[in-house]
Amino acid sequence: MTISRTTEEYQRFLNDTSWYTHTNEHNAPELMYLTLGLAGESGEFADAVKKIIRVSGTNDDESFKALLLEKGGEEKLLEELGDVLWYLTKLADFLGTSTEDLMVENTYKLYNRLNDRNQFPEGTLKWPFTNPFLTYDKVKEKLDVCVDEKV
Repeated sequence: MTISRTTEEYQRFLNDTSWYTHTNEHNAPELMYLTLGLAGESGEFADAVKKIIRVSGTNDDESFKALLLEKGGEEKLLEELGDVLWYLTKLADFLGTSTEDLMVENTYKLYNRLNDRNQFPEGTLKWPFTNPFLTYDKVKEKLDVCVDEKV
């Protein structure tokens, strides 16, 4: 797979600046720390959404949009989502992949699931990537090799 320069630089920046004591040891304490961090930050994102909904209600679209856009709600959500991305990126690195590869592999899984359900007329569900290195066959081949190596 190919990694975009931004993804690679972000991952390197996180590895260079992570301050927790078991950074890049790839052991159980690091996995637990990162997993709990992801759960915590996801909870903070959910809490920020809850607070917007608590004030705006669920039926008043205008109140919701005002809180989201005018009162800094969107900025708060993006800040929390960035924290989620930090832990997600560190966990991907812990597992030996990048967030970009994770996206491609997840797309492959979802693409197969949708094809298997036959919800689309034959040939209408297009592989979403245009990068010639990310063709469906090349991703499948890479994933098949990874599965074989883990067994």
